[in-house]
Amino acid sequence: MTLVALFLIGCGIAVATPAPELNAGDIWIRPADGMVMVYVPSGEFVMGSSDTEIDYALQLCSNLGNECTRTDFENEQPAHIVIMDKFWIDSTEVTNIQYEKCVDDGVCQAPTCALNGIPTYGDPSLEGYPMVCVSLNDANTYCEWAGARLPTEVEWEYAACGPQGWIFPWGNEFDGMRANYEGYDDGYGFLSPVGSFLTGASWVGALDMAGNAWEWTAEWIGDYTGNPSGLFSGALRGGSWVHTPEYLRAASRTNFSTNTQINRIGFRCARTGEK
Repeated sequence: MTLVALFLIGCGIAVATPAPELNAGDIWIRPADGMVMVYVPSGEFVMGSSDTEIDYALQLCSNLGNECTRTDFENEQPAHIVIMDKFWIDSTEVTNIQYEKCVDDGVCQAPTCALNGIPTYGDPSLEGYPMVCVSLNDANTYCEWAGARLPTEVEWEYAACGPQGWIFPWGNEFDGMRANYEGYDDGYGFLSPVGSFLTGASWVGALDMAGNAWEWTAEWIGDYTGNPSGLFSGALRGGSWVHTPEYLRAASRTNFSTNTQINRIGFRCARTGEK
């Protein structure tokens, strides 16, 4: 503490204590829905995929006997450096029970689609599962109600791969025990409760950023040269329970019509600033 501060305290004058510095992975509980948000510090990273990383995606695809071509992943290029400001992001996908709070407040609309014939919403046994069957507008409405917003694509990817530019949230090699995907070693036939794969956490502790449910971002899909490729086509990240490893990479992108409500698309929220 400075001599000036000590003098002011001695004179009975209150001195504001500076807020502690935040570190990657620090948490904050969002009051509206109890969501744990994790802190993502400022920094820089390489967004997108290099030619070598596209080669690896093709290898993952062929390992399972699937047919992929380089054009399937060309929307991840060119790889480019992005300088990031700090922000917060949800530690998991928004759950059914959290979304229900927004419905009860009369702000959000209850979904109507089902998962393999079973409703995904309103079942007490599925309260901790990702909220799916939501459109981009549904996701936006929820995040605004919760005092947050949808993450941008670049925020989502940075939270997933970090300044080290990992291919997957946990590193550069695929491990089927770290994510819920279309495989035989993850223990689930479709969606899993959020946070079920702790070893799949990203560098800031965000979970389920590979598999479980595709996640809406705040943007319409476009290529990295700045040309939009669909005015009503929303950008999604993370892959889902029906996808194979090449689509679980942090740089993987896809798109759906913004009014799509299906059982493999969910979302998480973000927030700008310290808190």
